[in-house]
Amino acid sequence: MNSSARVLSLLALGTAAALSGCNGSTGLSAADPGLQKINAYIECYNGVEQPIHDGFQTYTAWISDPEAGPTGKEAQPRSPGKVLSHRVEYCGQALTDALAKTPATPLDEPVRQYQKAFQSLYALIEHADGYFTREDYRRDSGEGMRTQHAPLMQAYADFFKASEVLDAALEMNEQERRVAQLKQIEADEGRSLAYYHLRMVGDGKQLVMALQGDEPELAEARRQLAAYQAMLAEMQNAGVGKDNPMWAHVQRSADVLVRDAGRRIDRLASGKPFTPRELQADLEAKGSMISAPEGAQSKVVAAYNDLVTTSNRMN
Repeated sequence: MNSSARVLSLLALGTAAALSGCNGSTGLSAADPGLQKINAYIECYNGVEQPIHDGFQTYTAWISDPEAGPTGKEAQPRSPGKVLSHRVEYCGQALTDALAKTPATPLDEPVRQYQKAFQSLYALIEHADGYFTREDYRRDSGEGMRTQHAPLMQAYADFFKASEVLDAALEMNEQERRVAQLKQIEADEGRSLAYYHLRMVGDGKQLVMALQGDEPELAEARRQLAAYQAMLAEMQNAGVGKDNPMWAHVQRSADVLVRDAGRRIDRLASGKPFTPRELQADLEAKGSMISAPEGAQSKVVAAYNDLVTTSNRMN
């Protein structure tokens, strides 16, 4: 199962238009039910994806053989932890309401399966969290750990499968909408704040994806990084966003992404392997930009996720 740090979906659609103060420039009205549906889908995915993967790492880290399950004799059993309630709500009634809206979209079925997988998994996570928080395993010789393990692991597997399908569907939708938005914005108002906002987040994701895996193609990663830096320099030289104090936060997040992507490229190019201590720190960081070791894939992902989060706050 892939439980590494997750790359979040792109910013909520319409954010860039809101920043520029020109909602009509993207051709996507804030009242567009299609946009409302997709933003609800993105909110659910971005809200629970990383916490679920973090919880999976926490839960399996103390079990010597996660496939076999706990023996009941482990010294420090740990709960998978719970997701903040407002994040859970993103995938609850709000998502059900969004799915019911018309028109139907190709995303509806992947989202429906994702919601079903999440809710089934989360019911088991809540039960497990109560069991571990109460330390019931001290009084039942670990029987509860053993009996709940297989259903919990199957629910994680089902969720991760649904997650991969939805991630691919969201990515395709994002690319199509972003191309259309960029074209319309540039035609209406030139390379404005809204234009660069979409570019910063969308091109940033492509940079992050170029650095995924243990042996990414460094020549392509360098090309992506250089192109991203050139885009940011073009924006800054044109003075875009200089009169918008909130924009400085988005720009800083993009600068941090450039820094951490460059450090990952340098680390990979050096051929220097990560030490056991660095690997442990990466595991414990859970997607934190501060705690993850320099050059780690998770640190680049965390920088990009911060860019997404900061961008969405601008809406």
